[in-house]
Parts: sequence; C-alpha cells; structure tokens
Amino acid sequence: MKGPYIMSNLIYNLSNKKNSSKNKKETFTSILSMFLILTLIFTFVLTIIFFTGGCKKKVQELPEEVISAETATEQATEKSTESIAESASESASESATESTEEIPEEILEFIEKADKYYLNGDYGLARSTYRKAEIAINNSELSDDTKQELIDSFYLKYKKSKDIVDSASMHYGNAMQLIYETRYEEAKKELESALALYPKYAEAIEAYENLKVLMGLQ
Repeated sequence: MKGPYIMSNLIYNLSNKKNSSKNKKETFTSILSMFLILTLIFTFVLTIIFFTGGCKKKVQELPEEVISAETATEQATEKSTESIAESASESASESATESTEEIPEEILEFIEKADKYYLNGDYGLARSTYRKAEIAINNSELSDDTKQELIDSFYLKYKKSKDIVDSASMHYGNAMQLIYETRYEEAKKELESALALYPKYAEAIEAYENLKVLMGLQ
C-alpha cells in the first residue's frame, strides 16, 4: 500500500515545482514589462521637458527679434513718408512756379479801361475795349489755362455790354427808318427805348434831339 502513496506524493511534488517555476517566470516577465513601461514613460517625460524648455527659450527670444524687425519697418516707413512728402512739396512748388505767368501790360490796361467804361455806362466803349482785350489775350504767348482765366474774368460784363448795345442799336435803326417815313411819333418811341437801355448812346441822343426839333418840341 505504501508504494502507490509514495508515487502519488512524488507526482504531486513535481507538479508543484513546475507550477512554482511557471509562476516565477510569469512574475519575472511582469516585473520586466513594468520596468520597460516605466522606462518609456520616464524617457517620454524627459523628452517633453526638453522640448518645452527649448520652446520657452525661443518664445522668450522671439519678441526681441520681432521688436527689432518692427522698429526697422517703422523707421523705413517714416523715411519713405518723409521722402514722399518732400517730393510732393517740391513738385507743388515747381508747379506753382510754372503756373505763375507774367500778364502783358497791354492786356491789363485793356481790361482796366473796359471795366471803367462798363461802370460808367459807356457800354459801346466797354464792348469794344473788352473785344480788344480778348484779341490781345488770344494772340499772346500765355498758356491756354491763363488765357481762359483772363477771358472768364470779364466775360459776363463783355456779354452784357454787347447785348445792351445790340438791342439799343436795333431800336435806333428802327427809329431812323421811321423818321425817313416821316412817322415821327413812332420813331420817337424807338429812340426812347434805345436810350432807356443805353443812356449814353451818342448817336441815339443826337437823333432824339433832332427829332424833337422836327416835331416842333423844341
């Protein structure tokens, strides 16, 4: 009876030894795996710290570079602005110098005389003198812009003088025809209309005085 019992004990002991050895191997494998995992984690942490520190240094250094770049850009912009302003100022000065033209004395005298005639009601003389000024301006060597400015300065007075003289001349011409036809009363009204427009119309004044003599009014 002891033989089978001994054999069973041997088999049990061998089985326990195998299990124990297997457990030891598994434990060792687990420890080794944990070690490797910890090593990887540690390495990863060190890598992050290294790169983070480097980035911080770069971030700290970057503003100085940016500031210097911005300063250089601002200085360049200021210089460029000053240069443009100086160029514009010089161009304006040159343009102003070029546009300043000396008006011939003859033209100025014509305009001055015509203005005086216009103010005094001498529309015939004003019209003819403005016309002389216009011809002198167009025949001068002045620039087109200056010519136009001068003509524009008296154009309205010139036109009004011309219109008044033309209308008064029409009434005067009608009166002369009526006098020829011995239609004195009608002629008298035409001359009065002419003188109402142009009181200093010399020919109309003379014709009116002669007509009054013919009509026995004087």
